[in-house]
Amino acid sequence: MTTRKQLLYEINNASDLLLEEVLDFLLFVKTRQHQQISEPAVTELSSPQSSSPIWEAFEAFADTLPESVAATLPTDGSTQLDHYLYGSPKRDE
Repeated sequence: MTTRKQLLYEINNASDLLLEEVLDFLLFVKTRQHQQISEPAVTELSSPQSSSPIWEAFEAFADTLPESVAATLPTDGSTQLDHYLYGSPKRDE
């Protein structure tokens, strides 16, 4: 049985909910194949030859965030790490 025939068989026997997920995944893969992914920030961070300190890469990334997104980020992340990572109650400072 060819892959196409097997897919058609499985499609005919799948629920609508499962088909929606499969369609979403298929469209994602098709889109990814047709696009050339070029994200300078990711390339810059993953470059093993970069001689700049890591905090400069983080600062460069932070500069690309829209103000509306940056405004929603917590300012007490270092003191309340357990709260943000694990949902623990916030500690008194």
